[in-house]
Amino acid sequence: MLERALRNIYERNFQPMTDIERNLFHEFCRTFNRATDIGLSQTPHPDDDFRQALRHNNAVFAAFKTHRLQNDVARQLTDSNGNLKTFEQWKNDVRTITSHQCDRWLRTEYDTAVLRARQAANWQQFIREADVLPNLKWIPSTSPNPGKDHRLFWNTVLPIAHDFWNHHRPGDRWNCKCDLRSTDEPPTAVPNAPMGGSDPQPGLDNNPGIDAKIFADSHPYIANAYQGAQEAVKNAVREMEEWDIDKTYGDRLRINKKADKTELEDNIRAAKVLLSSFKDMIVKIREHVLIEHVSNPEYEINGIIADRKGIHSPKGISSAFKKAIKQGCQIVVIDLDMNMKEKLLDVESLARYMDWRKNDFQSGIIKECYVLYHGKAVRIDSLHQGREAIMEELKKLKQ
Repeated sequence: MLERALRNIYERNFQPMTDIERNLFHEFCRTFNRATDIGLSQTPHPDDDFRQALRHNNAVFAAFKTHRLQNDVARQLTDSNGNLKTFEQWKNDVRTITSHQCDRWLRTEYDTAVLRARQAANWQQFIREADVLPNLKWIPSTSPNPGKDHRLFWNTVLPIAHDFWNHHRPGDRWNCKCDLRSTDEPPTAVPNAPMGGSDPQPGLDNNPGIDAKIFADSHPYIANAYQGAQEAVKNAVREMEEWDIDKTYGDRLRINKKADKTELEDNIRAAKVLLSSFKDMIVKIREHVLIEHVSNPEYEINGIIADRKGIHSPKGISSAFKKAIKQGCQIVVIDLDMNMKEKLLDVESLARYMDWRKNDFQSGIIKECYVLYHGKAVRIDSLHQGREAIMEELKKLKQ
């Protein structure tokens, strides 16, 4: 993931100030969501709206973290003379930044997210039980080496609505392992906290059980964000929430939440065949809309519009190409597993009918055609001139 992200930054495939690097963003988001799910699993089940709010704010935080990281490393692309460094030199020069943000500090953020997600769900439960258990008790840290800053709060008992909880809570320090418990024990005196000595740390001064934010807006990623971050984050989060990310292929397979449900299973199946056959491919299953009673193309493959066609015989090649062209596609996916899986692969006939479409390839109207059969895929393009060349490529489906 990090190698791909660094390649994107080095090759300037996006603008670090105004965009978000998708590999880093989705991996950070996945990490924080996993931490949140673990934390929530240790509590009474929160409602779905609260869970979704937590995930939304995880995405916002992950995007700001990505924006900070990508710009910090992009600033070191050139040497003191303004010359672009080699990729390997640059990667080595930014290793302290990437190892900190993607390893040591990410571990701290992950561990804290697990704790604060659990505390957030518990707070929701405290509110529901307030008529029976009106007070909260600060439970001492389970850490083998607890910090002194929270020690004076241990065993404090105060009503859930007391202002004290707006300023001090377990989880307002990184990796804090203190806890809260609802109780009907009588309230204690309010601790006299020293000025500044026990203040929450930046990014942890909110109550996630109220605002559904694991990390607060006071975190330096957000409060001290670089120019362009706000708009870049908003766009990245909005786009991400329109798509589901596949658990196996990650960001290489993205599925629009409004994709055609009637063909979704086959579209995902075929997409995974393509991804397993072509390791650098990225596939999107697009939103389903009808334009003049014609459905829009189902796929976007490496940024190019594509559609899947399940033909019944090699003769269907011509019709599949014509329909794809009418839909504005530049890639055709011939899915033989849709209707011809039980038939023997007739390489000669397929090659003959596909060769008849050579003008489509030569003119550039169609850039690529992928043929799927028995869980394998091959690519036909303008480099495959003539029937024999196409046959040789199709024969790979039999191997």
